[in-house]
Amino acid sequence: MSATVKVKAPSEVRTPAGETGRSRDRAPRLVALLLAVAIAVMAIAMLATGRGLMPAAWLEVGPLVASLALSPWITAILAGWALALSTALAIGQPGPPGVLVSHLGVCVLLAAFAVANSALRAAAERRIGHVRAVARVAQSAILQEIPATVTAARLASRYVSASPEARVGGDLLEVVAGPGYPRWLIGDTRGKGLPAVRLASVAMTSFRDACAQPGLSLPEIARAVDGSVSRAAGDEDFVTAVFAEFDPHGWLQLVTCGHPPPLRLTVDGDLRPLTPAAYATPLGLHPDIQSSTFTVNVGDRLVFYTDGLLEARDRLGRQFRLEDCLDTLRHPDLQAAADELLGRLVAHARRKLGDDVALLLVEATAPPGAADGGPALALAAGGQGQPARPTDNSLALTG
Repeated sequence: MSATVKVKAPSEVRTPAGETGRSRDRAPRLVALLLAVAIAVMAIAMLATGRGLMPAAWLEVGPLVASLALSPWITAILAGWALALSTALAIGQPGPPGVLVSHLGVCVLLAAFAVANSALRAAAERRIGHVRAVARVAQSAILQEIPATVTAARLASRYVSASPEARVGGDLLEVVAGPGYPRWLIGDTRGKGLPAVRLASVAMTSFRDACAQPGLSLPEIARAVDGSVSRAAGDEDFVTAVFAEFDPHGWLQLVTCGHPPPLRLTVDGDLRPLTPAAYATPLGLHPDIQSSTFTVNVGDRLVFYTDGLLEARDRLGRQFRLEDCLDTLRHPDLQAAADELLGRLVAHARRKLGDDVALLLVEATAPPGAADGGPALALAAGGQGQPARPTDNSLALTG
């Protein structure tokens, strides 16, 4: 039972690894060279004006600037260069020895401060890097790998956190591949930040545990998750969610708890929401859980998403519309369709998403046994005569 998502950031730029590494190596050297030239030009200007003693300490501005971004070694080289020029300017100017020593002392202190500041900054960056590495591991434990295929279906998932420094937000996406019917959960927690991540983790863990218990129906799984969320949530916390169970013979069972209904794109190009027979309140608010069942034919695509996708707005305040992305949703490659849809979303929002976005595309494929002339053959041909779902007691809806 694996469940993670592919994570992408709105500001992600794809660049070949070698080219990126070379660019990062060249940039500090170029900045250091420019600062060294600027220090030399300033020293020449001071010498030309005959005012070498008093403003000599200004040459240390270069190392101080370097300490904000460059390594301690490069900063130390620039500090030594500036200090050497300051000493040469000071010695060449008339004045009492005490004043000369005093001004050279100021230059030495400024140079030493620049090197120390660079060293402290580099150490802090290393500590932050370790913390981020631990955070990435923890986030990967929350969102594990989602399978590309399950029984009679192909999947493509994407997740975008609204926080540029985070890989996981308050949205949740979990897929349990089997054995039996594949099930998945997509939802959104109220709020943002660590409390939302914690509540999302509780919901996904409870979903995995409930799916591992034999004999539980989808409504019973939803009730189990609701119980866990209710115990972990605060007074005003809740989780909107859609629970799904896919029967390879062409049935999709849904439990909708305050979440936007998924969309079904048929092979004929008709895009419609799978509106449930009855809506329930979000998890944590004592929902009256009921299920609805829909038919799904081979080639149909299902679009599950969180409200961050619908709430993305362009510069004119217009919301993102999946109805305008039919060409993208019809892309023959499901993974490419997910990438293009996410790209259109980010472009629509001008790379400024106000909320996390979770996306799951599901494409129904021919179930096992269809090639053998079994009862699934009618589904594979898109015809009539689909077998009755043996464990579903709810009303079959056509959407």
